[in-house]
Amino acid sequence: MTWSGSVPVVRRALVVGAVFVALIGVGWVPASARVTAVVDAECLGTFDRVFTPAVTTTPQTVSAAARYTYGTCLVGPTATGTAVNSATLSCVPVVPGVPPETEVVTWLDGTGDTSTVGWSNSTVVGQTVVLTGEVTAGRHLHASATKVTSGLSYLGSVAGCLLGTPIASTTGVVDSFLLTG
Repeated sequence: MTWSGSVPVVRRALVVGAVFVALIGVGWVPASARVTAVVDAECLGTFDRVFTPAVTTTPQTVSAAARYTYGTCLVGPTATGTAVNSATLSCVPVVPGVPPETEVVTWLDGTGDTSTVGWSNSTVVGQTVVLTGEVTAGRHLHASATKVTSGLSYLGSVAGCLLGTPIASTTGVVDSFLLTG
């Protein structure tokens, strides 16, 4: 089967495809046809959070110090992160999500580089928390940030807390930590 009587259809399609790829390389393809987001880091891991004072049945202002370990990375080096925030909590949370917080991520590739992530929004569904924000300083400056975590121990601690055993700490899984520039 031929097109215009001289060039096979398959060959013409390959030529058009090759020209398109070449145009992308030199930037001649309209912006709407280009993919602009680059994945800077994509990791999985764990976290633990310590509450001071411990969470009880009485709502009170609690400081929550979190430590993240990004030990499995599909893109980028492994890393650790730390963040502290403050919220009014009781055994059954009275805040509709995680308050804005700043996390300092230390990249474990021998450079000593850090990224400061400003987490500004969160959505909570059960024990799953989705955080969004932006890198405000350091490596990957201005990259968009998204993190999905699943609390493992908090739900099991709620029953004990309601019966008088305060919650001093929780643990969980980082299902996704993603930075895109």
